[in-house]
Amino acid sequence: MPRNRTRLAAAGLALVGAATMTGVAAGTAHAGTSGFYVSLQPNSNVRTGPFVVARLLANTGPQVDRFYMDGVCYLEGDRVTAGGYTTDIWYRGTVFDSASPATYRTAWVWGGNVNIGKDPSDSVDQC
Repeated sequence: MPRNRTRLAAAGLALVGAATMTGVAAGTAHAGTSGFYVSLQPNSNVRTGPFVVARLLANTGPQVDRFYMDGVCYLEGDRVTAGGYTTDIWYRGTVFDSASPATYRTAWVWGGNVNIGKDPSDSVDQC
């Protein structure tokens, strides 16, 4: 392998290792003082409010780790049961589609579809 490729490969491995150690790897949550950044489950509904009847902004589709939420806070909304999990916690924030320029501001996602750990997360404030 040429010398430059070896250096690039080593730098890439170091970057992946650093991202994994800080909890920024795909599918994990990263909470900070101004909110949290998490991936969304496949086939999640992104809505205008914390209710199942709120207008649908987008569905995340079947691809894993395609949609991410830069979250701000949570509220208790409609209680939903899906995949054996039940919660009435909904998270508000901006949702990004990593495969397109689509951005959904002031969006709501049911807690069971937000990869944050438990609902509500201890690191997230109530709205």
